[in-house]
Amino acid sequence: MQQQQAAAMQSQSQSQSASDSYLGAISDTSLEVLEHFAAEAPALLNHYACAVEDALIEQVGRNQHMNLVLDAASEERAAMNILLTDPDILADYVNGFYGPNGPYPTETADESAQRQEYEAREQFAAEIAHQEARAVPQNFQRPQMDMPTPGRAESQGRSFWGDFSSMMDNNPEQAWQFLSGAPQQAFQQKMLVQDY
Repeated sequence: MQQQQAAAMQSQSQSQSASDSYLGAISDTSLEVLEHFAAEAPALLNHYACAVEDALIEQVGRNQHMNLVLDAASEERAAMNILLTDPDILADYVNGFYGPNGPYPTETADESAQRQEYEAREQFAAEIAHQEARAVPQNFQRPQMDMPTPGRAESQGRSFWGDFSSMMDNNPEQAWQFLSGAPQQAFQQKMLVQDY
């Protein structure tokens, strides 16, 4: 039993000397940090260091991208400077830009006239189509009437007015009696004829 106690005492003294040697190797500043943040100090410090490293990597990536953009802008500026200062290159560019194969070919006078005529016809056709698409109001529509066919017997209304005309020629005193016995259809047809 004494041997076990002696062995336990010896292992305890060795661990104290080992911890003392560990703490003895730590600086006073590190000890202050450990006292202030306790055992979480290494984890917090590691987290902070990782965040700083990630921010640095992101910033380096942004700087590289911006350098590429600035290099491209510098090349474009140099090309524009050459284009605008050399008259031969500028003339070739303008001729190609406004030429028949360029994005904005210039028209001759004949081509302009043809284009304007075509546009005017298209506009006129669109206006006609628009007018045809609109419905004519009911009070402006033409009445639908059957055309008389030659050789066909006249309708009752037409024969009435023919008879009335002959009555007026032969016996005008009796015409009012004939007119008072007229069918309604005869007056409707007469009114349509008078409207026109």
